[in-house]
Amino acid sequence: MWLIALLVGLVVGAIAYALTGSLVSAGLGALAGAALVIAQRMESRVRAMETRVRALGADVKQPERGSAAQRESLPQQTAPGTGICARLRSVIDAFARMPAAWRRLWVFLTAGNTLVRAGVVVLFFGVALVMHYSGEYTRIPGGARLAGAVAGALVLLAVGWRLRARRPSYAQALLGGGMGVLYLAVFGAAHSFHVLPAGLAFVLLLGIVALAVLLAIMEDAQWIAMLGIAGGFLAPALISNDGGSQLVLFSYYVVLNLGIFAVALYRSWPALNALGLVFTFVVGSVWGARFYLPGRFGGTEPFLILFFLLYVAIAVVHALRQAPRFGDYVDSVIVFGAPLLAFCLQLQLVRNIPHGAAWSALAVATLYLILAAVLHRRSRESLRMLVEAFVALGVIFLTAAIGLALDGRSTAGAWALEGAVLFWIGVRQKKPLVRTFGLLLQLGAGIALLGDVHRGVSELPVLNGFFLGGVLTAFAGLVSSRTAERHADGSGEFAPQLAVGFFLWGLAWWLLAGLHEIAVHASRANVLSASLLFLTVTCAVFSLFWSAGWKMARFPAGSLVFLMAVVLALQIIERTEGHPLAGLGAIAWPLAFLIHFRILRRHEDVDPRMLHWAHTASMWLLAVAGIWEVAWQADHLSGGRYRVVGWALVPIALLALVAAVRNFWPVVRHAAAYLWSGAKPLVAFLALWMLYANFPSDGEPATPRYVPLLNALDIVHVLAFGVAVYWWRAVRASGIDGPREFPSTWPVTAWCVAIFFWANAVLFRTLHHYAGVPYHFRAMFESNLVQMSVSIFWGLLAIATMFVGARHGSRQMWIVGSALMAVVVLKLLLIELPRASAVESVAAIVVVGALLLVVGYMAPAPPREVEAA
Repeated sequence: MWLIALLVGLVVGAIAYALTGSLVSAGLGALAGAALVIAQRMESRVRAMETRVRALGADVKQPERGSAAQRESLPQQTAPGTGICARLRSVIDAFARMPAAWRRLWVFLTAGNTLVRAGVVVLFFGVALVMHYSGEYTRIPGGARLAGAVAGALVLLAVGWRLRARRPSYAQALLGGGMGVLYLAVFGAAHSFHVLPAGLAFVLLLGIVALAVLLAIMEDAQWIAMLGIAGGFLAPALISNDGGSQLVLFSYYVVLNLGIFAVALYRSWPALNALGLVFTFVVGSVWGARFYLPGRFGGTEPFLILFFLLYVAIAVVHALRQAPRFGDYVDSVIVFGAPLLAFCLQLQLVRNIPHGAAWSALAVATLYLILAAVLHRRSRESLRMLVEAFVALGVIFLTAAIGLALDGRSTAGAWALEGAVLFWIGVRQKKPLVRTFGLLLQLGAGIALLGDVHRGVSELPVLNGFFLGGVLTAFAGLVSSRTAERHADGSGEFAPQLAVGFFLWGLAWWLLAGLHEIAVHASRANVLSASLLFLTVTCAVFSLFWSAGWKMARFPAGSLVFLMAVVLALQIIERTEGHPLAGLGAIAWPLAFLIHFRILRRHEDVDPRMLHWAHTASMWLLAVAGIWEVAWQADHLSGGRYRVVGWALVPIALLALVAAVRNFWPVVRHAAAYLWSGAKPLVAFLALWMLYANFPSDGEPATPRYVPLLNALDIVHVLAFGVAVYWWRAVRASGIDGPREFPSTWPVTAWCVAIFFWANAVLFRTLHHYAGVPYHFRAMFESNLVQMSVSIFWGLLAIATMFVGARHGSRQMWIVGSALMAVVVLKLLLIELPRASAVESVAAIVVVGALLLVVGYMAPAPPREVEAA
């Protein structure tokens, strides 16, 4: 926390000075950073003190567990609740209960030499202000101002040196402040007042850096180095108003960074490294924004490369000194901050050079991969974390190089990958702010990429910046989700929420990148089929992740049937592709169903209820897609004659299939889903189809002559009746609970009613084709021939039913036949008898009368006791 706060304070101060020219703003930023560093140091000391006090309290309490004589020998003042130990314990407990932020503030206000360190910082800015403004408001010569600054610096150094043994903390602050004032004086003398040659000033600055490094190492005092180096970095910004010479400025910063590198060889001080990194690149960014021109590339690029290499070396030296004693030997701020900051500046320097950014990324990737190989060969286990970090950076920049060669927007994807690596490092090292920075970096990369979504219209498919950037952003989010899920202890208290958030973020970017690419580059007729293919592959990949143990991957893996339904609905609504298997659909739909059933087979251990409805929806979806496809093919091949016939073929085939393979997967494991829940809508569809097909359709064949029962429509009806019986027997044999919802007589009744309805339709179509009766209700009703035929046909059916009932002793069946015969008689009285002048009506009355005589003789009513038996 303290390190990031320091960096933020310094960055804010530097940017405020660059934009407003306000030294007060810069001073406040630096002062805040220094104060927080002091707070961190003091907090560690308070923790040590707390440990000692607890140990002391334990020692004092020890006699209470001894003999009675020992307890009596204790002074009365140490009674519970009144002694000094009790008070100390209460203070320590209260301190422990304080929030972390308040504890840091308390440490900052009460511990150590906070006042003297803050005073040194304020004094440094005061000297800078005097040197900067005294020439404008006073007549003090520049030499006198420089002499005063040097004198003050020497006083600070002398007093600090004298007190280093008695008051080490106080002395360290004075020594660091003296170094900073010396930087001000020397840089001002050479750059602002021009009283010191550049060469001599460089030598003096080198000596000051060497002195600061030597004192810091000798006294083992990070504060001497930090205050001295910070003063050195701030000196040019505080006493200079123009850009000056980049050679002077950057050479001066090279000296300072060499001092930091020298310290890193002997001491592991991450705060000092971070301080130098932020100062170097923030000041470099401000200078570049205000003063850089393309003509200065040759004088700027070498320094940027040198700064970058210095901090890579510092990261390696720090790891070599710390590992393997400490698990967090990777200084993540330097390891990941240095390439990020340097590459951002590099992009600005090479923006006018063709493929300059791509070559730069390739060079950085090569450097990191070579370093990873060398370190792996030298210290395979002790530097494993650093090697992994360098490999990750190498892969990131190699990926960025490919993307930058095509489109600069791939940089956003590279940043997202770097954010994922930072999040991983933060989780491994349990550093909350590193995790937060990785999260924010990914979000920022996604927002930046989203602003360029409109630019992919005229680019190459797949090989364009938006798609590659989106894929990298998605990959980074999914990797971070997996990291948070697997390492919840290092991801903080919101680890589950982070895992879900990263997963949704990565999945959303993957879908956006892929579907946007399809919408832009696929033909309009193939957009939905290509989208289905993309979604199918996505679900298949997540199914593999699910099998490998990533539980969160089950959500996209199990959503394929829903996505297929959405695509099919859009195809039906838009009708841009004609039928499901048109164009790319010939590949997409079979593959989608194949992958879907493979996913269901692979994951049989999920919630049975969810699995039941997934299989049920599969059958429904297959039926809808198949009905549309077969109906389209039948219509297309027959010139519109057999379109209605094609609607029934798929439901019939599916009912027959699930009944035939009920002993095989998936029906054997999910019989209720396929034989009952999935099949019932198909049976209902066939019933509705029968109603529709037998009224508007006259069964017009492709052949020249209509043949009753041997035409396509009637053959399909016969198949439907047979399959319905076959399916029902399979349902009863499977033992599922579904059939219990209906009385046992309902299926037979429904089957008989359907056959009766179809048989009448066959009669009407035959009269239409052979007698020329128009095929509509009014014409049929007014036709005497039709009325005669219906009466005779119903009479025959009634006789047959009554005869079967009498032979089998089924009084119920005989009653049904007699009821039908009663309907025929009533029809004769109401319709045929008024038309007695017509030959057809007379014939119908005679035939029905004869039939009544026959049935009375051959099929008398079965006795009640036989029925009961």
